[in-house]
Amino acid sequence: MFDLDHAIAEWRREMAADGLKVPTLLDELESHLQDDVERQVQSGVGVEQAFRAAVRRLGQSGALTDEFSKIGETNEVPARLKYFLLTLAGIQNPTLATNMNSSFSNTNFEPRWATYLKSIAFLLPAATLWMLMGVFLMPKLREICHQAGVTLPAVYDVVFSLMQHWVLLGGTLIAALIFLECRSDRWPRYRRAVIGIGVFALNSAILILISFLVAYAVIAAVQISHPSPQILFP
Repeated sequence: MFDLDHAIAEWRREMAADGLKVPTLLDELESHLQDDVERQVQSGVGVEQAFRAAVRRLGQSGALTDEFSKIGETNEVPARLKYFLLTLAGIQNPTLATNMNSSFSNTNFEPRWATYLKSIAFLLPAATLWMLMGVFLMPKLREICHQAGVTLPAVYDVVFSLMQHWVLLGGTLIAALIFLECRSDRWPRYRRAVIGIGVFALNSAILILISFLVAYAVIAAVQISHPSPQILFP
């Protein structure tokens, strides 16, 4: 009797023996393989036949190894670092999204609710910290900088001005996403990458703004302790 779990384990060993040794890639490929087998079985195909057909569609191990090698995906340490950074950004594996030679290579395998929920989770800590700083620390910091003769960059005025219209901005963003979900056939293909990059960019911007605020606070403290001619920053 055909044992699917044993067959998949053997398939993984063959892939690893041919040079595709990155666990994250093998896990993702195995997930695609199992999904394909499950779809075929539900349509009435036998398990063994479905497995062999799924392997053929996924591609031979040598061909996959050559394809991933072209973009450096079979080197485990750089690949792990790359996937770690992409995961922090909430971005899906671009290799599997664009380079798999299978009938379902362009399918969005993550439900949209999961994409939005994870993006909110990634963005929430930095956004909350920024809001708390804007409400509780920024007024005092402005006062200290004014006493020290240190001028904060105009970008902070722009950011806090936009924050006053957060309801309008948030509503516009939500309306745009709803429009894309309802009207764009291509949006599901790029949803996770676009939202992930956006979250990563916002988190990075918030961290940069907070870092400069800390630097200006230090400068202001030094100016108050040791008065000197006014320091102006563009």
